[in-house]
Amino acid sequence: MNETLNIVRDTTVKQLVRAHQADIVASGNAGAIDSFYNGLALQVTSKEAMDALFVEWWHENWVEGTTTRLELLERWFGSVLQDARIHGVKEPLFATSNTAIAELTDDSVGLTCVPSTEAAANRDDFAGLPQFWALEVSWEKTTTGSIEVYAVELIDDIDVVRSGESHMCGVAQKNTYFRDWIVDGYHYLKTRCYPSSGYTQWDDGKTADGVVHAFAIRPKYCTGGINKSGVATCGTNLAPMNSMAGPTTGVTKWRARGARYAGARGSVLFWQLAMIRLKYARKGNSGTIEGCTNFYTHYAAAVSETAVSRILLTAAQAANLFVGCNTCIGDGEYASTKANNVRIKSITPVTADGATYSAVILDTTTTFDVVAGTTKISVLPYWSGWCDMVKGNDGSRYSATSGKETGLIQKTEFQNGAYQILADELWQWGKDADGNFTFDCYTCDDQSKVTTGGTVSADYKKLEGATMTFPANQGNGWLYIEDMMAMPGGRTLWPRKVSAQAGSGTGVEAGFSCYPAASGLRAAWCCCGLSGGGAAGLAARLSDRGVGYASWHGSVGCPSMAG
Repeated sequence: MNETLNIVRDTTVKQLVRAHQADIVASGNAGAIDSFYNGLALQVTSKEAMDALFVEWWHENWVEGTTTRLELLERWFGSVLQDARIHGVKEPLFATSNTAIAELTDDSVGLTCVPSTEAAANRDDFAGLPQFWALEVSWEKTTTGSIEVYAVELIDDIDVVRSGESHMCGVAQKNTYFRDWIVDGYHYLKTRCYPSSGYTQWDDGKTADGVVHAFAIRPKYCTGGINKSGVATCGTNLAPMNSMAGPTTGVTKWRARGARYAGARGSVLFWQLAMIRLKYARKGNSGTIEGCTNFYTHYAAAVSETAVSRILLTAAQAANLFVGCNTCIGDGEYASTKANNVRIKSITPVTADGATYSAVILDTTTTFDVVAGTTKISVLPYWSGWCDMVKGNDGSRYSATSGKETGLIQKTEFQNGAYQILADELWQWGKDADGNFTFDCYTCDDQSKVTTGGTVSADYKKLEGATMTFPANQGNGWLYIEDMMAMPGGRTLWPRKVSAQAGSGTGVEAGFSCYPAASGLRAAWCCCGLSGGGAAGLAARLSDRGVGYASWHGSVGCPSMAG
């Protein structure tokens, strides 16, 4: 009886709400409409429900030929997605405890997040919340330093949003206020929807024209690609822009798209790690959403063949490969004279000379000769879009912890098996007055002023208070990151302290490749490649790559809407 009364009462309330909604929408008052939908958004408990609410709100407010996608996104993120909740994480500094485990605080206590896969949409208690709800968009920078949005997930064709042909694909998320600080042996990070003392908005939410938007757009894919027009872009199903010197060739490639493009920003890596911290209560991503860090795989052909686009391996060898992963073929490990940046189309059992093998067939019409024991297939960093089929905002296609796949956090791909080369940072080795080695970070906020020659101009700023110091007898090799810098504004991701005491499973769970020099400018190589192992992670840094260095295991990334 009580259950029946509750159903009747609930139905009546819903009818009254809908009647009130019709009146509000009919009024055409944007503030009243958004306030009403904000009340509905605060009741949402899942991503699916928030998606549906967004679609309904959008169609109620869209007027063909009058409203714009940018206008509606500003309203949705700025007015509808508002709440009083605070999300936070508390991490021990390494000196307090060497653990990589943190604890959620404030309104995040009790929330749970499990990375998803292509097969399973696992639990993500954050996905439907105003501060974490995310949306894929097709967008572009304008010549005046503003942005334009051309297509929106859930409203427009997702293939158009992701293609990268006409425009770039990014992920929009609310430009919250956040505070990142260290006190009494702990590192804290908190986010909220409203301004408060000590809180700033994300660096990625401010465009070059000085406008602070209600949302930030960050690249959907960690590697840039070349579209059919021959222009650098951010889109799905594109080969990585590897074997390019990031501060020189990479910036030049992006400049061909427009004067306000240069490439990847360090602020995006800061935000991606911040999302790991806030959702998974970890100081680093290693072991949670690993990324491609243990896939340094190469096999010699088992059978010689002529004029083929395949290579025959043992079944055990082929089982370690994925259909769709990127490869090169040549006479030697990571040689690419026969095929380069070509994905595996299929893996099929075949019989040759009375024995059974697995034919690894490449997605190419080019043929080549294969010599048994000499010709080898080697795995390369992934093409963009490997995680497009993941049924959630976070995870990897098959396994988030295998170390063999690109990772996904808040709909953005990361660690595709290549070092991420940042466009807006240059690192400098030097010596102080006491003879100690120093390592500094210089950043350029304006992408139109990032140098194409890999030099620190007057437009670059030294990251104050972030100088890393090493003794004069410091040797070469991997150290590990104990803690990260607290970074108001989220300008970049930079180690606070590295040491030989930290390791791959403690502290931030990422390495710093230390190669001291009395002087020398370095390109910003981050995250590690597919052979990084325990040293890899969003926070990992490589300090010995000159500005002109290029290799298959380094990839030019994509810009955010900032700068």
